[in-house]
Amino acid sequence: MTPDQLAVRVAEDPATTGLILDFDGVLAPIVSDPSDSTMTRGLRDPLRALARRLAVVAIVSGRPAAFLRDRAAVAGVRLLGVYGTEEWRDGRPVVRPEAEQWQPALDVARDRLAAALSGHRGLLLEDKGLAVAVHWRNAENREGAGAFVEQVCAGIAHDTRLAQEPGKFVMELRPPLDWDKGVSVRALVEELNLRFVVYAGDDRGDLPAFSAAHE
Repeated sequence: MTPDQLAVRVAEDPATTGLILDFDGVLAPIVSDPSDSTMTRGLRDPLRALARRLAVVAIVSGRPAAFLRDRAAVAGVRLLGVYGTEEWRDGRPVVRPEAEQWQPALDVARDRLAAALSGHRGLLLEDKGLAVAVHWRNAENREGAGAFVEQVCAGIAHDTRLAQEPGKFVMELRPPLDWDKGVSVRALVEELNLRFVVYAGDDRGDLPAFSAAHE
């Protein structure tokens, strides 16, 4: 389907169409320090207008819902963080209970990662609350840094029973739930009786969402 054909299809039935977007790499450019990520200027007005026309406009990201609230809050746009295991609603993040019970294991993983990465330049630890990630985009030797991070994360995942989620120059540890961006897309389809879904993403974690959108 070409962009023009896609636009026509959306315009034909906006009331049952959903637009679901990743944040980093889609609404915001990839940056060296994840904490510096900011939504591209000029996107808020189009997103606000689309949210008034479509059944739903949602951002589903690996970022925490609170981060999305700070960087991408747009009237009418739903904010689902950590792959959809939490959503910003009524002024606070609402966490799925099955994810929340893994917080003690995540606390252990964060502390062990911080100790293991101490003294290693170019490695960045990101605490997402319901997940913890290590980035090596800024390492001088990315191949060596990646191998080191994967080894450390594998050991911690084994001990804590957390799941490993690889991405572009990043490895993430998160609760071992049968929940990903694809499940989040399907949940929105079921909740809102969507007939057509447009999804935009740029990383491995978006592949399940693409599959769900194609379904």
